[in-house]
Amino acid sequence: MELLKAKDLLTAIQVDAVGEMKKLSSYTYVFVKDGEQQTNHLDVKVEEDKIILAKQPDNLLTLNQLIIVLNEAKEADIFVEDELVFGYKLVKQGIVLG
Repeated sequence: MELLKAKDLLTAIQVDAVGEMKKLSSYTYVFVKDGEQQTNHLDVKVEEDKIILAKQPDNLLTLNQLIIVLNEAKEADIFVEDELVFGYKLVKQGIVLG
């Protein structure tokens, strides 16, 4: 399975935004699986060649915040906690990484 680099996710989001999902501005939050649920209470940081999303009860991660980080670290691999992200899907209120 191919690793999802920051630049790949940026490209995919742009393609989806231009395609049938033209309302990128309507995608507000970034979600990850949290057991059987999803959460958007996330913090994002860059360490070396990794973008790490960590659960953070006081912080809602927006798609705009994530895009800024993706642009700054285009060659980085994306992790949720210590697990690599291999894909994403668009949902009503944002994007789910998994």
